[in-house]
Amino acid sequence: MSGESSKVKEVPPEEIPEAELIQCPCGRFIKAPSEYKLLYLKKEQNEIDILCPNDVCYLRELGFVKFKVDEKRKKIMLETAAFYPPFVTWNAARLGADKAHNILKQHLREIVTKYIDWNRVKEDYFKRLEESKAKSEESSSS
Repeated sequence: MSGESSKVKEVPPEEIPEAELIQCPCGRFIKAPSEYKLLYLKKEQNEIDILCPNDVCYLRELGFVKFKVDEKRKKIMLETAAFYPPFVTWNAARLGADKAHNILKQHLREIVTKYIDWNRVKEDYFKRLEESKAKSEESSSS
């Protein structure tokens, strides 16, 4: 054996063949976790939706990230991050279950650790909490 490293070399996303990429059933290939769109619309449910990067996708929502808030310690804790079954099944059929699950886990891991601005989510949560408290105090005093 020569002096080559046995480490697996990372391949830039643009060089990965389509047969090795995650794909939405709408046909859109997803080269990297940064391509998903994240939507923090379900604020009362403490949920962030993971959307297909294709604006005209018929599925639209591919998964979600759910979190809990410890109001006393002002901390946000991850509860669940998951892709929905149709998206997972589609990719498992294309790539094989093990490969698809490994790639999708990595995508979720990166979405949660790199692409969600948790400080902004926390700031928004506590701002809404304060506004809610102020409104309830106003209505109880009138």
